[in-house]
Amino acid sequence: MTTKSVPTTASETRTPPSASGWFLLLYWFAQFAAWTGILTPVIVTIAIRVGQIATAEEKAAQLGVILAIGAFGAMLAAPVWGAISDRTTARIGRRKLWMLMGALFLLCGLLIMAFAPNLLVLGIGWFVCQVGSNANQAALNAVMPDALPEHQWGKMSGLLGLSVPVAMLAGTFIAKLTSPHPVAMFLAPWLFIPVAVTLMLIFLEDRPATPDTMPKYGLREFGRTFWVNPVKHSDFAWAFLSRFLVFTGYAFFTTYQAYFLTDHLKVGLAEVASFVFFSTFVTALINIAVSLAGGWLSDRFRRRKPFVWTAAVIAGAGLLIIGTSTSFAQFMVGASIVSLGQGLYYAVDIALAVTVLPDKKDAAKDLGVFQIANSLPQSLAPLIAPLFLMIGGGGNYPAVFVAATAFALIGAAALAPVRKAR
Repeated sequence: MTTKSVPTTASETRTPPSASGWFLLLYWFAQFAAWTGILTPVIVTIAIRVGQIATAEEKAAQLGVILAIGAFGAMLAAPVWGAISDRTTARIGRRKLWMLMGALFLLCGLLIMAFAPNLLVLGIGWFVCQVGSNANQAALNAVMPDALPEHQWGKMSGLLGLSVPVAMLAGTFIAKLTSPHPVAMFLAPWLFIPVAVTLMLIFLEDRPATPDTMPKYGLREFGRTFWVNPVKHSDFAWAFLSRFLVFTGYAFFTTYQAYFLTDHLKVGLAEVASFVFFSTFVTALINIAVSLAGGWLSDRFRRRKPFVWTAAVIAGAGLLIIGTSTSFAQFMVGASIVSLGQGLYYAVDIALAVTVLPDKKDAAKDLGVFQIANSLPQSLAPLIAPLFLMIGGGGNYPAVFVAATAFALIGAAALAPVRKAR
């Protein structure tokens, strides 16, 4: 059994050989580490820090602004880093270089946040985190079409789907342990990344782009970095819209989970990290089981769309239950149902994205564009949610989650026109 997976260059069209189980596990760990470093602040640590700096009346709006700024940076950075990665001629390889640089950029942003004396500096730090970490994420996303044959996409997508809930679980557990120490709270979740990047540097045989085969890049091409023709590539466009709407529903939940607990269910600020960890622990277990089964079944039946439809509907039902909950027990029922939908969605989401790619030679760039569909909701949801919060005089968290349900269900319907994926 080999320990390396050999990607194709931009000019190669042959199908990559089957990757070993060891490499699939390594690829999963790299994604897990990346998500742990960047998701932990989104889920809990930024909310805790904003709550310490801002007044009770300001914190929800200020949290939304900070997360929106960071998500806007991620939206811009993802396709740019992808295009740069596709064209990188460094001897180390076109993916490895940006895994390494992304890890360092994220560390810089986390250090800024850890020592931030006010909300402005905290927001700047989060912007740096999001822009920098997307260098690593763009490179990691491209490993699947580079190094894996199509018959392993569903299995790998299911495994990668596990990386998100496990990262959330690890991150909230670390936050629970380190919450009295702001510096450790921000930096400790990052420590998985240098281990993962080192392993990828050793075991991923990554080839540089060559001047005669890499796509040309100029001012016109830069403008196209953020664009995939929705008429010419309608499958990609519909899949993008579906993902954007579903992730908008999820973003409402992840952004306002902590404040829903403190302001609506009256959980104390000192206890919120423990409550979020318990919620994440239970939902992660569900997510893990469903992701494994969903990815395997998707490959077996060679179908993606029915899994995504079902997942979005289930998640929408869970969001509705959360919005109408009056106790933590009811909240957990809703969160568990959301995680059931999330697990199924993540199990096939990446495989679906790779299936509808316009051109594999631009895989990292186009996957970067596709990643806007989950970055943009992180920016828009905190800006849109206050409109629902203000209904009835303010603090209307149930309205926020009803809106999240609507976004998820419309997202499921938006996938219907996709033809390339069954």
